[in-house]
Amino acid sequence: MKKWSTVLLATLLALVLAACGDKAEPQTGTKEENKSEVTLEEVYKKAMERQNELESVSADLKLDQTLAFGSGDESFDMTSKSEMKMDTIVEPLSMYMNGTMTMVDPETGEDANVDMEMYMSEQGLFMHDSESKQWMKLPSEQFDMIIGQAANQVNASEQLEQLKSFIDDFKFEQTDSEYILTLDAASEKFKEYMLEQMQVNQMLGLPEEEQQLLDNMNYEAISYVIHINKETYDIAKMDMVMDVTIDIEGEVMSMSMNTDITFNNFNGVKNIVVPQEVIDQAVEIQQ
Repeated sequence: MKKWSTVLLATLLALVLAACGDKAEPQTGTKEENKSEVTLEEVYKKAMERQNELESVSADLKLDQTLAFGSGDESFDMTSKSEMKMDTIVEPLSMYMNGTMTMVDPETGEDANVDMEMYMSEQGLFMHDSESKQWMKLPSEQFDMIIGQAANQVNASEQLEQLKSFIDDFKFEQTDSEYILTLDAASEKFKEYMLEQMQVNQMLGLPEEEQQLLDNMNYEAISYVIHINKETYDIAKMDMVMDVTIDIEGEVMSMSMNTDITFNNFNGVKNIVVPQEVIDQAVEIQQ
């Protein structure tokens, strides 16, 4: 978690380096005695230091997603809601996640629940297929790419240098207990940066036709809100709203995602062990 949350800070907090002297504007209702004169530079430095100290963390994640394709009688809409809990240990990088995704059947309007469970450790990445009741394992070469990509992205100084030019989209506020950093990144420059950072084809080895879908993706709106605890400088919460469109053979599919992540149990996760029966039963995913 430190790896990707470090990237998160580098990606979002670095946007304000050009305005390090700016102070957080208090939101309405903030008590006078709780107003802080800390600058963005100080918040950035302390938050990064705190992230580098983290050995483990837990998180609750909620994701609402809507897909729309076609028009008129040929239109197709699908909505889903996911709720997941995650535990992560930094060294060696390991993760456990479980939760439920609820999808609305576009024909019947009825809810269909899909249970999700995943382990990731040095032994590999294992996902449970709730339909077949079978554990699946990601091929070693794809797993190695994911781990390698995560390690490469930890270079915070490089991220900072790349993102200085996005300062104009950034807002810095405070409440009684938190610093709030908001980024509305609808600029074409930021969209291009997001596409570069995805590098999904390198991470997952996607087939050419699937990679073409990513190439035809357009970011219509991107919004991040990060809440940083004033006392501990932990990232307490992150909200992300993203609207994208994808051109598929002349038809446009729109996708809206609303993600809410709340972090807790800082340094409280002591071990994550992949059960031996999961390792023994897992079937490698065929490419």
